[in-house]
Parts: sequence; structure tokens; C-alpha cells
Amino acid sequence: MKAGEHLAVANLALYVDTERHEAVDAAKTIAGIAAELGVALQVGEPQASALRLNGAAASGFPKSAGLLVSLGGDGTLLRAAHIAAAFDVPIIGVDFGRMGFLTQIERKDFEAVIPRLLRHGFKTEDRTALDASVAGVGQHFFALNDIFLDRSNHGNLMTLGISIGGRLVANIPADGIVVASPTGSTAYFLSAGGPIMAPGLDAFGIAPINPHTLFSRPLVVSASEVINIEVPKDERGANLYVDGKREVDVPPGSVVEIKRAAHPVKFVRLDERHFFVMLERKLHWGASIKRSIE
Repeated sequence: MKAGEHLAVANLALYVDTERHEAVDAAKTIAGIAAELGVALQVGEPQASALRLNGAAASGFPKSAGLLVSLGGDGTLLRAAHIAAAFDVPIIGVDFGRMGFLTQIERKDFEAVIPRLLRHGFKTEDRTALDASVAGVGQHFFALNDIFLDRSNHGNLMTLGISIGGRLVANIPADGIVVASPTGSTAYFLSAGGPIMAPGLDAFGIAPINPHTLFSRPLVVSASEVINIEVPKDERGANLYVDGKREVDVPPGSVVEIKRAAHPVKFVRLDERHFFVMLERKLHWGASIKRSIE
């Protein structure tokens, strides 16, 4: 078996947005498919109880799974990716959300696609992820999309010291800063003016939020670099957001270290052109302005 290829699945894990009725119904359908194929099924608590899938609750979820299927939107897939990466479990999403940029299977197609993956296996691609820590806090945060540092005092700018590879490269007055993986380059990083990066790149993007300067352009660096962001001592501090979720307060004078996470996220690869198809379909990349608004 070649690297990046996986055999037929013997143990399937599900991660479900139980607030979406269509996703719940799909999970029950997939449970039936798994039973017909003799594939063991596991679901984390409290989702197993909400889905009423008897015997599916598994301790150490999703340990030992050959595939994790996310049923929901991009946010659901992000949460599932945090769990899957820790156990090196490949992941794929069925779209029951609004944007559906990270998910690869349309809701109308899952009954055909999932059995094929379970029977015949699939190819995967590694997605570079981020690891963030605050000096002195002793806690690490895993992100598939991005790390966002936001000022606590929204009445003033804060001047952030940015170091790459141990060298100070800039002091930028701004509302905050976002560091994104290639997967996250189509999320908040894009809104901050950053470039779109193909998901297979081993790189990070750095973009200041509303910089008070004419020359602070977004920057792309190798994922082998270690990025340090220093919060000024004379400010009220900042807030650290990980994949859109506020995680911890960053005290004045603290340094946030961002580097490549120890484990990538393994995405199932269905279509070599999926990323570029989504760029055109969801973000209208390459389409004329006139055609986009018609």
C-alpha cells in the first residue's frame, strides 16, 4: 500500500451536529450502511445518546477508527478535525451547513460515497496544522484553520512585535493579527486580505488586522519557522482565538508562540481538483464580477 492510501474500513467513527435534523437522519442512515457491511461503528458521548444509536458510544473516541465522517457544516468538521488529528484518523465531511468549503461530500451524495469508501478504501492528504502556546501558561492549542490574536481594549490599537525564527521582523500597530494554515487561508485570513494558499502547501500566512500603516502586507512563510508575537506591556492584553473559539486571555507583555503542530490532519481526497472547484463555486474565484452578480 502506498503512502497516503488506506484499505477498506473496519471501524467507522461519526461526529454529528445533532442540532441539524438532516445530519442526524444521515448519521442513522450511515449507521445502517455500516451494519450491512459489517463495519464497527463508534460515536462519542453525548452524541451517541442524542442519536439513540445503541452500542455506538465508545471510550477513547475515535481511537482505532479507520475513518471519521463529519456530518454538519465547516464548523463541525473543524471540531471533528481536532479530535481526529490526535489519533491520526483520516477525516471527511458531509455538507449539511451553509458554506461547505471544507466538507467534500454533498448531502445528496453521501449514500453512494460512504459505502464506496468503506469497501474500497481511499487516498489521503496531510494538512499542516498550527500549535500555539502562551509563554508561562503551559498550555498548547491546536488549530486546523487559524490562530487569531485580538486586542482586549477595543478603543485603542496595540503594537505587536512579530519575530520569525528568533528575529524581530516588525512592530505593527493593529487591531490584532491572524496566523493561518493553507487550509485556513480561505477563512478569516482571506477576510483580512491574505492570499489563498493551496491546501497542500507547507506554509503559514501572517496578516495584521486593520494595521495602522500603509505597508503592512500579509506574509507567507515556511511552516518550519517559529513565529513569536509579543503583546505590548503598556496595553490591557489580548485574547487568543483558536479556529474561531476564544481560548485564553493573553496578559500584557506576554509572547505567543506559533509553530507547526506535531500531527497534521489527514483529509480524505476524493477529487484532485476539489479545492479549485470550491474556489470557483463558493468564492467565485476566476469569475467575472458581472457573472458573479447575475
